[in-house]
Amino acid sequence: GRTSAAPRQALSAAGLDETAPFSELGPLHGPISTGGVQSPEQERADAVRRSLVGLCARYLCRATQRQRALDPVAGFHMRNGAALIAIHWAANPSSYGLEESASIMVNYHYDMPEVEARHSAYVAKGVTELAASPEVWRLAHASGSLT
Repeated sequence: GRTSAAPRQALSAAGLDETAPFSELGPLHGPISTGGVQSPEQERADAVRRSLVGLCARYLCRATQRQRALDPVAGFHMRNGAALIAIHWAANPSSYGLEESASIMVNYHYDMPEVEARHSAYVAKGVTELAASPEVWRLAHASGSLT
């Protein structure tokens, strides 16, 4: 099937299209910036990183089915009272990691005094009460409209 409009726009901004497999995008796992002028390849890699990390945040924070996280792993952790605290680029550069998640991995944190309240909020209200760090929400909002 076709990719929805937001991911297509993000890939287009990076000079890519939806047919480009993640494993063939090029030097995604090297340094994104050397502190100086970036080469066209570095600029492309940085655009891909920003786009995919933002889309990941948006997906984990807002993609739903019946007010529950569309991602089964996110749903598991949210139902159990965790908070999504970080998204990591190039965290799993294996072939499997590239195919499965474009090398992106996330961290969930179980703050024991908050677990019951987060669990109850998620069960009662779904993702409208999703617990995520301010940084993750910033990434989700930066990736486009959440409506």
